[in-house]
Amino acid sequence: MAFFSDFRRRKDRWWRYGILKQAYQQAQHAEEANDQSLSHAFKRFGYKAPPGELLAVWQRLTEVGALRCTALSEQAITGVERAIADLPATTINAMAWLDLYRLGLGIGLFLPANRFRDKAIAAMLVRSQQARASLNELTAGCYAAIETGDYQRANDLLERMKSRGLDQSRYDQGRWLLQLFSAQPTPGGHHRKLDDTTVDAEFRKELQGRKLALVGPVATKAMNGSEIDANDLVIKFGYRGGDTGRDPATQGERVDISYYNNKQAQQLSQMPYTGVLASLRWAVFNNHKGRSFFPKELNSVRQLASLQWLMPDTHLNAGPNAVLDLLRFGPGSLKVFNTDMMLSSGRFAGYKAPDEKPIDYTRSFIKTHDPVVQFLILNRLWAVGHISGDERFEAVMAMGLEQYLLQLQEAYGARKQALI
Repeated sequence: MAFFSDFRRRKDRWWRYGILKQAYQQAQHAEEANDQSLSHAFKRFGYKAPPGELLAVWQRLTEVGALRCTALSEQAITGVERAIADLPATTINAMAWLDLYRLGLGIGLFLPANRFRDKAIAAMLVRSQQARASLNELTAGCYAAIETGDYQRANDLLERMKSRGLDQSRYDQGRWLLQLFSAQPTPGGHHRKLDDTTVDAEFRKELQGRKLALVGPVATKAMNGSEIDANDLVIKFGYRGGDTGRDPATQGERVDISYYNNKQAQQLSQMPYTGVLASLRWAVFNNHKGRSFFPKELNSVRQLASLQWLMPDTHLNAGPNAVLDLLRFGPGSLKVFNTDMMLSSGRFAGYKAPDEKPIDYTRSFIKTHDPVVQFLILNRLWAVGHISGDERFEAVMAMGLEQYLLQLQEAYGARKQALI
């Protein structure tokens, strides 16, 4: 009975993390159970048994986590990193590497965790080169090639995906993304092939060639309000009416376009929303579920074209989703304000309901939003000049992934010793 229950839950990232966390704790308290704990977890996931070289790294990881000292030494951390880096990417499958990556985040060791993730990306690339690779494996390899900057390989994989039955709209979206990331000029200039609805065509008329300010929810003392309001269009998140999110000094008073995740969409639908939507030029929902809370006949309401199909077992969060969506429509410029990629957890009032509990961002990293994906996407768009930002955003982009992860770990991970 337990086998069938596990089979149904195997696609649940949070469930798999919970099983691995339990195995990690067991290994810390019973040295002789080190091998069995990981092997048992992999069996429940339906993975092949972990080989001895991985079990040796697992033991090293659990030993570091079990240390009880005033501070973990740099040598202890880098030793685990090197041990992971020495493992062949083909030791286990990409999904198993990602599960170990999420465990690393959960125990507060972000840089060793990222070494597991590096293996996942490498495994995706290896598997995609097989002649019998499935469409899902080709898609994972295509994303991995994009992330590693191998755009020719990504293009070749995209063509193979098309020959294996990839939907034409996804193929066009993949081609556009490749051109965007590789900073190549786009045929026709403004990605019109992606405008497959009248609503998108109307949205383009609003955005094309315009100066855009995308204002995030991070609390700030930077007095950028007047610069924000001086743009042609101001875009914010989760706007529910009134003066919330419209501080003239730090946020700018204007809200022309608002993006909504599913929770924000539901909250809006449960209040008198017609006046809120009438005050906006456009409301944009992240997916069909969010859009479904509102009548189909509403004007100036749209659903963005999701890149979920290309993501490696994760979701884009609000910032990258909005940035990629806005860039589809050929704006003259796009500048990001009040966003630091979750390095500070403070949020302006109004971006969540007053009675909500504080967000556990480590849980979000594990269950939903891979922080490395979010950073790398925005960092690449920034590096090739598609977006710019205020002083804080520019500083975060300039620090690079390793330093970003160190600061993210300082905010949410293990400052002195592994959390578990």
